[in-house]
Amino acid sequence: MDIITDKTQFLLQNDAVKKSAAPKELKKACQQFESIFINYLLQKMRETVPKNGFFEQGLSFDIVQSMHDQALAEELSKSGNLGLAEQIYSQMSKYV
Repeated sequence: MDIITDKTQFLLQNDAVKKSAAPKELKKACQQFESIFINYLLQKMRETVPKNGFFEQGLSFDIVQSMHDQALAEELSKSGNLGLAEQIYSQMSKYV
């Protein structure tokens, strides 16, 4: 009988841990979504800028620029200034 009690306690504790971790995971997912969205916005905004002939721009330039945009998007998302992650979290946290 002691084994059943131990397993029941373990399952209850595990369920409590999952429920306490869910909001943290949701917040992280919302922040990641905001980062992806900002990165997409940066890509689309760069497409509107005409390319000039002052600097030679090749594949390596595109890769570095893409990496820069990704890092910038992550930092902007972490700062929370856009507020998109907070809005998504407030809407989705009702279901967690």
